[in-house]
Amino acid sequence: MASYVDLELLKHLTTKVLPYVDSVGMNEQELSNLNSVLERGRVVVVADSNPRIATALDQMRNTFRLIRQKNKKFGSKRKLTRMHVHTLAYQAILTVQNLKWKRTPAAAAKASLTAHRYVCNTQNINLEKTKLLLDDSFSTTTDNDNSSRVFFEANKPVACWEETIESDKVEICVAPVLICTEAQLTAGAGDNISAAGLVLQVEI
Repeated sequence: MASYVDLELLKHLTTKVLPYVDSVGMNEQELSNLNSVLERGRVVVVADSNPRIATALDQMRNTFRLIRQKNKKFGSKRKLTRMHVHTLAYQAILTVQNLKWKRTPAAAAKASLTAHRYVCNTQNINLEKTKLLLDDSFSTTTDNDNSSRVFFEANKPVACWEETIESDKVEICVAPVLICTEAQLTAGAGDNISAAGLVLQVEI
């Protein structure tokens, strides 16, 4: 949808489109705005361009709940069962378990590699033109009563775990992005990143 800052567009999106989809993909600023419109009916004036993983995950959980409520309110035959948020530093994919979505860890990894390859405009990963913004671990929520931390492992760089959101068991996977330090392409990056993650989850 290109930009999630037009309030009128977002309000139409929340009533005409989102109640009838089973998968959504967006960047961190779009997530922040969509979450705000669903919860408070207004867009965020300034959105964090590099949010902590815990902050983005909390927004994903809340947005998931709010869109599921829209599914029910509008009597939709579809339910939101997949969310993909792509940021400069990481990819995060949430899927409801035991449904059609496959290979969530691989999807997060492919989206991460696509982010680098598309922006650097090359199929090869040149480590001299990359940087990581993430530490080796992160909190899964900003909730002070929950001290859960997840660690990245060298031989398993995509971190995945299971949760329950209301009555749904979900899998969440987070993959760090090898950020391209010499950008060649930026327009269309989000579309390519979202598609790269989606295609692995719907392929037979």
